[in-house]
Amino acid sequence: MALSIVEGIEKLIWEVERRPPWYKKKLKKYSDRNLKDKLWYEVCESVVTNWSKLPAEEKSETCMLIFLFIFLGIMLMMSIYWAEAYIQ
Repeated sequence: MALSIVEGIEKLIWEVERRPPWYKKKLKKYSDRNLKDKLWYEVCESVVTNWSKLPAEEKSETCMLIFLFIFLGIMLMMSIYWAEAYIQ
């Protein structure tokens, strides 16, 4: 059964949160680029249906799209925060 958009986003957030070297700057492993790539691949593998059946190029493109989705979501949230702070 396919996940709803909300369920998919929640799963994505949960998968990223399970991997602290991705976002906790105080960890020594935070600066390990190879580890971060490996962890990101794990996130993609966890949230993409039929991941094992995708060709390598499509896996790479899919991971990039998921990363951009997260980045744009963060930028949107920051814009809303700044707009609300400016209005007040």
